Amino acid sequence: MILFLSLFFLGLMGAGYGTGFSAGFAQDRVSSALEDDIYTVQGLAVDETARSALAARGQALRVGQRRALALVLRRITQRSDYPALPNPDDKAIAQLVAAVQVTGEKTSTVRYLATLTVRFDRTAVRELLRNIGISYSETRAKPTLVLPVFEKGAALALFEDSNVWRAAWDRLDLGASALLPLRLPKGDLQDITTITAEGALAGNEGQLRAMALRYGVENIMVAHAVLSIDLQAGGVPRVDVTLLRFGPRGKSTEVLDYSIEVGQGLDRDLGGAMDRLALRLVTDQQENWKRLTQLTFGTETSLSALVPLRGLAEWLAVRQRLEATAIVRSITLHGISRQDAQVVIDFFGDTDSLVVSLAQRDLHLALIDGFWELRLAKKGRMTTK
Repeated sequence: MILFLSLFFLGLMGAGYGTGFSAGFAQDRVSSALEDDIYTVQGLAVDETARSALAARGQALRVGQRRALALVLRRITQRSDYPALPNPDDKAIAQLVAAVQVTGEKTSTVRYLATLTVRFDRTAVRELLRNIGISYSETRAKPTLVLPVFEKGAALALFEDSNVWRAAWDRLDLGASALLPLRLPKGDLQDITTITAEGALAGNEGQLRAMALRYGVENIMVAHAVLSIDLQAGGVPRVDVTLLRFGPRGKSTEVLDYSIEVGQGLDRDLGGAMDRLALRLVTDQQENWKRLTQLTFGTETSLSALVPLRGLAEWLAVRQRLEATAIVRSITLHGISRQDAQVVIDFFGDTDSLVVSLAQRDLHLALIDGFWELRLAKKGRMTTK
């Protein structure tokens, strides 16, 4: 039988974050911690056997670096471009590597095991993709907290054991390295006493704000899955999923449609159907984010913006964030006073992509009375309006 799924999908407008590196890494040359994190693969286990431990170690490093490069390329490019991704030889891959950290080494006479952290040179990887005409994204969204609510009959479940929808999300690999980080709440006693399924669906501002504060996020997405029987379709099980987003920009939704095969038994196959739906939903969100923020070379654009200021320190903060935004090619200061600065921003892509990318750095770019204005964004406050 077929399980029909109608999905209200929501586009995300978060902001980025990054992590630094241990002392074992080389000095960063051109990019911020955010971009470095995007071009880094951590916790990569290798296990190789060769004629000697030394040969096995060399083989493990080569295999690990190749796997790491594949992960990075897939992280920043769209799925439609995966078949065209380059497959360079070991020597070429070595030229792309900026640093390797090795931990947990174990050896025998012919075997080598370790855990690698591989950081690639951003400029070199960029050039690799540009040479074959593949666009990519380097913009990471602010993390979003996902609250999966399941409704069956008149019963609502959020943290209850009966929530098969939440269980499907729990089984997903929501890697922190993704460009669109999605987090799940712990579901512990504090969560249970902070928010209810009813409160999440109703957009209870107090409950949502308390969850946002606990998990350090500005955006919360409520994924509401409703299981019902479609009598008009001959008793076919039907699940409608509504994604509701709450954040500084208020509440928003977008509609997509899904259909998925359940199998012969609803009770037996519902969990698998939910798994496939959750995976597809997350994949689509990641792809939409990459598409929205991709660096499209050959479409360089410029715009002039006024930057209201309250002092030199504020201008320095704005400039630093502009320089750390991947989509920005260059900035030119045309004038500055105590009250404002006039800048020209050269960037890749269109203005919509620029607005979204700057928002990841807490910079607000808006067209006001026909003129662009750029200012530091105020601290986000969740609203359900």
